[in-house]
Amino acid sequence: MLTSEQRKAIHALQQKVEHADRIKLKLNWDMLASESRSESGTEDYFHYNAQGDLLGFLAIYQFGNKIECCGMVDPDERRRGIATMLLEQASSDWLKRTERFLINSPVLSKTGITYCKAIGAAYAFTEHQLVCKEVPIPFTKEGVRIRPAVANDKEKLYQLDKEGFGLTANEVKSLYKNGGAEGNYIIEEDGQTVGKLRVDRQKKESWIYGFVLTKERRGKGIGRAALTDIVHREVTNGKVVWLDVATDNDAALSLYKTCGFTADGAQAYYELEK
Repeated sequence: MLTSEQRKAIHALQQKVEHADRIKLKLNWDMLASESRSESGTEDYFHYNAQGDLLGFLAIYQFGNKIECCGMVDPDERRRGIATMLLEQASSDWLKRTERFLINSPVLSKTGITYCKAIGAAYAFTEHQLVCKEVPIPFTKEGVRIRPAVANDKEKLYQLDKEGFGLTANEVKSLYKNGGAEGNYIIEEDGQTVGKLRVDRQKKESWIYGFVLTKERRGKGIGRAALTDIVHREVTNGKVVWLDVATDNDAALSLYKTCGFTADGAQAYYELEK
């Protein structure tokens, strides 16, 4: 796993970059903080100066058959080849091992978007970043409840991810290698599993990932009831809640807005050719 010193240095650099560029980076801190992070030794790439200051960082995140990477360079040290060096190291390790190698950049990051285009990466898609800071208006539906997932729920989680996101069995299992069922919640209707989501809690923020319902239970108010329940808990506990949604997923965007979320930035993805 990453050392506490490495995590502190990454966080400090993230704050400096976000303040200078007025953006929000998607660094997936739940994965960076995982105990099994970097077991292979090739998930995180660092560039330090002679004094030991972190000037550049790039992280690899594996999601089934695709790789996502997010990098950053100290604003005072750009145009010195640091980003290119880090990406070359990462692509050398990962490009032939995955079907898709995606580079993530905030839409508002002029340097990030310009860099992706300059290296010939092809635009793939964009995700909205949505935020909820206020306690949402309660919405209840009889028979619907949300509970923490336990070890015995793993197969249910696997099945929901396979059906909801079109993943293979091996791809789904790779998503859970870092923490098992921890952080996941099961959505039930009348005692039957009908969906799931995952919550990553940080100091001041909570991020919602992997929200999915079985196909036949969508559009019936179940998702709204589950989301307002979990978001109510998080905001009441002092958290700002974030989630991502594809820009072409109008149904999901509409649902999230009814649960108190508003758009606050977007993340663009560019695909690196093999």
